[in-house]
Order: sequence, then structure tokens, then C-alpha cells
Amino acid sequence: MDHVREGDRIVVRLDPGEEALDSLGELRDEYDIENGFLTGIGAVDRVTLGHYDTEAQEYSEEEFTGQFEVTSFLGNVGPDKIHTHIQVADDSFQSLGGHCSGARVSGTFEVIVTLGETPLTHHLDDRTGLDVFDI
Repeated sequence: MDHVREGDRIVVRLDPGEEALDSLGELRDEYDIENGFLTGIGAVDRVTLGHYDTEAQEYSEEEFTGQFEVTSFLGNVGPDKIHTHIQVADDSFQSLGGHCSGARVSGTFEVIVTLGETPLTHHLDDRTGLDVFDI
């Protein structure tokens, strides 16, 4: 992972074989990030997608392998959690997306983290069963 801070932004490049969420966790720890929103694009060869069932209040997950273009990677970084969603497309231009529980870089992965001021800590919302911002 290579990165540079530019004021309230951190520009990040992940390299082949790196796990995106692990690398972002290292970045969070290095810069002591308590409030960041991220966006990115790239390529992965393994991605774990999740879908939350609000009625059952549980996630289902599935891992996909292949050569995928990351057409959208969005999320937030708080002191207690990194929450991301990802959209990927295969070589037939079919796309998959959902909550991102893992993604291994195959080519490159380019991310911009925009820093804010309000800490993005989470608490459990009993209505939905989700960890939501505690603001």
C-alpha cells in the first residue's frame, strides 16, 4: 500500500495480493482516523459480498472469485468500524454488488479517503439490528 495525505484527503493505492479492508484498517490506525468517507475503483480477483435481511436482522454472505473490475467502492471509516459497499463487473459485463466483507486486489485499487470531524462511532439499533452512527 502506498498513500499520501493531502490536507483533509488521503490518496491510497493498493497493490496485487493486498486485502482492501485490512489495508484500510492499517491506514485508519496509522492516521488515527475517526471520521472518513471513502470512494474507489480498481480490480479484484476475490470478493465477499453480503446482503442484510432487515426482517431476519442477519447478513448472508457469498464469496466470488474471478477477474472483476471494481466499478464502485464506497464506505466510511470510524474508530470502531470500516463499512463498505462494492460493485464489481466480470468479463461478461455482468455486475454484482453489496456489503463488502473482503476484497483481494488483483491489479490495482485506488481509494480516496476524505476526512471529517465528527467521530463515526456506532451503536446497535434495536429496530434494525444494525450498527448505526452514534451522532
